[in-house]
Amino acid sequence: MNLVARTGVDVTPDCCPTGRLYEIHITGDISFAARQYISATYNQDWLLNEFGGELVYETARFWSSRVIYNNQTKQYEILTVLPPDEDAQPFKNNSVYTNVIASLSIELAHNISCITNKTIPPQWLDIASNLYFPFDNSTKTYLEYEGFDLKHTIIKQADVVLLGFPLIWSMNDEVRQNDLLAYEPLTRTDGPAMTWSMYSIGFTELGDFDKAGQFFRRSYESYVRPPFNVWTETQSGVGAVNFITGIGGFLQAVLFGYGGIRLKLNELEFQPRGHLPDQATKFIFHGIKYQGFVLDLTIDNNIYEIFVSSQNNNDSIPLVYEYGDHRGSLKVNDSLSLPIDTRLIIRRSVALCP
Repeated sequence: MNLVARTGVDVTPDCCPTGRLYEIHITGDISFAARQYISATYNQDWLLNEFGGELVYETARFWSSRVIYNNQTKQYEILTVLPPDEDAQPFKNNSVYTNVIASLSIELAHNISCITNKTIPPQWLDIASNLYFPFDNSTKTYLEYEGFDLKHTIIKQADVVLLGFPLIWSMNDEVRQNDLLAYEPLTRTDGPAMTWSMYSIGFTELGDFDKAGQFFRRSYESYVRPPFNVWTETQSGVGAVNFITGIGGFLQAVLFGYGGIRLKLNELEFQPRGHLPDQATKFIFHGIKYQGFVLDLTIDNNIYEIFVSSQNNNDSIPLVYEYGDHRGSLKVNDSLSLPIDTRLIIRRSVALCP
């Protein structure tokens, strides 16, 4: 459902009634966008005075009202939804993506309650911890929704693989790889451009650089139209033109795939894997804004460097870092040079909610 922010009036086009009625994961996606903003800025004024805290809290309330409790399984379920895979028509039960985003929405409201002073009822936390996430134990693979057929169902776009990124849902490498390998052959070849970027990020994360490069190229080669390099939604050129979602997927594959960046609620993580695409020898990212500081990231095939180029204001709380057994603080003009594949964590010296 698409709403005009000021009035709340539904403006979803009549072409897409199932999206209007059932694609409620979008409510959780807005909360996740708020989570990313909070993670990058810790903007308490936005939370307290610009209705950011209200947005997060009321989203959690929505999810608590949308679940039902299954007395047999002792778990909560969300029924009658349309997952990110828009071919799953007209609706399904227990979309794993929807249930995960619901859990994250409630957890976020709890995590910022020290600032908003909006205490989360224990029942909401119980819901977040005990939602049903469809999983096939024999193949160790998440199911797109309850009853999903892993052998014969064709899907439109990335869905389950979004759990690994951008949601960064906790799972081991085996399950992450199983999800990528299971859903890639089930995905329509004429699916939207951003799908293949998510596969590129996933395989880069797992160190399968051949597949990562294959999907990186696939994310743009068949979607960019000469002479002006305009992106289209599908390989055939049908659908949206100047397809910003596809362009955004490509940029995310560069930044979060080859750049190895992960933004979490209380930390910014770097772990570039090297193996830059298409004979590139160096990537340079300027202007990564985090907690009032501006960082530059330079990557080649052997080392990467973080440089603190500036500070937005003198009130910014200092940054600290850690990698391996090393700990320290960061200020303007400081730099760190680390071997490729070294996990570096940067965070504020004071947590959001100590």
